[in-house]
Amino acid sequence: MPLKYFYSGLPCGIRRSSRGPQQQSYDAPGSPMFAGGLLVCLLTVLQLGSRAQYAPDEVTHLPGMMFKPNYRQWSGYLQARPGTFLHYWFVTSQRDPVKDPVVLWLNGGPGCSSLDGFLSENGPFHVNDDGATLYENTFSWNKIANMLYLESPAGVGYSYSDDQKYATDDDQVADDNYKALQSFFVKFPNFTHNEFFIFGESYGGIYAPTLSLRLCRGKWSQQLRSQ
Repeated sequence: MPLKYFYSGLPCGIRRSSRGPQQQSYDAPGSPMFAGGLLVCLLTVLQLGSRAQYAPDEVTHLPGMMFKPNYRQWSGYLQARPGTFLHYWFVTSQRDPVKDPVVLWLNGGPGCSSLDGFLSENGPFHVNDDGATLYENTFSWNKIANMLYLESPAGVGYSYSDDQKYATDDDQVADDNYKALQSFFVKFPNFTHNEFFIFGESYGGIYAPTLSLRLCRGKWSQQLRSQ
């Protein structure tokens, strides 16, 4: 898994919001009732490969979406440390999710939600002026990449800490993001072999290299170098 990071110096406002709902509405898969159904189910999973992943977080419907997406998406929480959880939104590539890279997107601020990037910059859909409907972004980065948006640090967006202590520093943010990434690849193990990029905007120019350094010094160092 080659590691690369990029920095964009575009300005970003500071935003914070309180802890939001932890789970959305999902469709639970049915259980096969006989051997034939089980075989079909297994073949479907094998065919989908890395596109068939963590079911509890999968987003199957969004109100106001005016088009049918040709990708899959998940939204939920990744544990950074005990009692600290970072909210993520992950969308698969529209081209080839099995072979296309995984891109981590981090907005800066500090205090700016990465959902700003998702909903107004490079995500697959944006919000219309009416605030109630969504339209397709024809310039979305998930045209060629699997996009992971992480709200960091805790206290930004829907990310939260049980103790509500949100004072932090760059080293702690890097460590939390590193452990959140570990949690992500536990949920989505088939993406561990994809090429991996880190992009940061504004203060993300600090988040990206400090996280990269943490990755290279962590348990992934051998894997990052060998793949």
